[in-house]
Amino acid sequence: MKKWSKAGIVCAAVLAASMAMTACGGKTAETGNTGEAGSTGAAGTEMAADGKTPEVSKASGETAKLSFSWWGNDDRHQATQNAIDAFNAAHAGAIEVTGEPSGFGNLEETFATRYAGGTAADVMTVNYPWVIQYSPNGEGFYDLDQVKDIFDFSQYDEGFLEFGKTGGKMQAVPYGQNTLGLYVNKSAFDRAGITELPTTFEEYKKAAEIFTRQDPNAYMIVSPTFRFAAVYYLQQKTGKGEFAEDLSMNYTVDDYKEALLWYKDLADAHVFCSRKDYIENVGNEPVSIAQNAKYINGGYAGVLEWTGGIASNAKTLEDKGDELVVAPLPVIDGAVFEGTMAKPSLLFAISRDSKNPKEAAEFLQYILNDPEGTKLMGSTRGMVASRAAKASLEADGQITGAVKQAYDFTDVAKVINNSPIFENAVFTNSYESNYEKFEFGKSTAEEAAQAIFDATSEQVAKLKQDYGK
Repeated sequence: MKKWSKAGIVCAAVLAASMAMTACGGKTAETGNTGEAGSTGAAGTEMAADGKTPEVSKASGETAKLSFSWWGNDDRHQATQNAIDAFNAAHAGAIEVTGEPSGFGNLEETFATRYAGGTAADVMTVNYPWVIQYSPNGEGFYDLDQVKDIFDFSQYDEGFLEFGKTGGKMQAVPYGQNTLGLYVNKSAFDRAGITELPTTFEEYKKAAEIFTRQDPNAYMIVSPTFRFAAVYYLQQKTGKGEFAEDLSMNYTVDDYKEALLWYKDLADAHVFCSRKDYIENVGNEPVSIAQNAKYINGGYAGVLEWTGGIASNAKTLEDKGDELVVAPLPVIDGAVFEGTMAKPSLLFAISRDSKNPKEAAEFLQYILNDPEGTKLMGSTRGMVASRAAKASLEADGQITGAVKQAYDFTDVAKVINNSPIFENAVFTNSYESNYEKFEFGKSTAEEAAQAIFDATSEQVAKLKQDYGK
């Protein structure tokens, strides 16, 4: 069983749209049920070993009306609606769920507005930083410890559930682990005559020499942001994530300088995509390159990306006749940590204002643990963490190829869990803008490192004040 580091599971959050939040009283949290499938829940109810949804009856005999909000693309919308329809059919007259899908735009603003106005859905999809942002003391969402007899938490690793806790209370169910890994076009390597994939960055330099003889504009690895690669390097160098549990910074100005020089050296060697090439071929935003022409045509041989995006990248190459594989994690010289970073892909919470929290928990049990519900939901949200869900998807033939490799990689990868504040835009923007200045010759490595350190320090001070750290 995978062991989870407590580093990075901290009480902190990203500043979102300006709003005032008034905390409401919450119930006293109980210890979460983290035994094996088939163990007894808090109320003495036997938890289904196969993840099957236990029945909940509404005493009044009235139909419990629920709303469920999520975001995504068309395939996610369709799969989710199919699951909702099946759930409603099985609970006709007792529970009725209405879907509230949206696209990817304005997620934070929309959530903040609905939360502040008391119009949030009964069951809601939340990003990792939102858990602590809207519930710093464990009172912003419904206390899921109160429905342990309905939702089978034993299907999840105990450490993984920590992602959904604040103030000692279970505020959201983390859906799946996103692990940063390296995914390469094996067919492109085969065509270049490289039969064994590199395992170190020095070996990637040698591979780049071969690739660039055929295409001077080829690059081995695309990192959607300089920050992904930089923190990957600094974690291996220091053995620490970027932020401590109290939000203190773990990296120094010298650390940031080393990361800048390291990345620039590899970009010059065509291992990492240069910022100039990225802007010209992808754009200014850190986006998936699954549909990027240069990636499809082999000009980018690999991508440093979250496991949640591997299915799209694999499908693109498959359509062209190429094969995507999970590559061994390259290790830097002198590494004290030979792993990568991880975070939850997304989470599900129940509104503290829901009139039907038990029925909401039953719906969550259906879409996250129930064999039929999880099969209908499929893998449109990426990798699942529930053991019951994984077994259901495997039995249904939905976990194969590169996606199966991603699951296997996640099971064995050494990880440092990201802090909830990691994806704060201020941090990422500072990394990007200052690396650009350095690469384009508009600043020195020392100046760029100091600018990153100063911007990070300033934002961390604000967050520590906001969250009482």
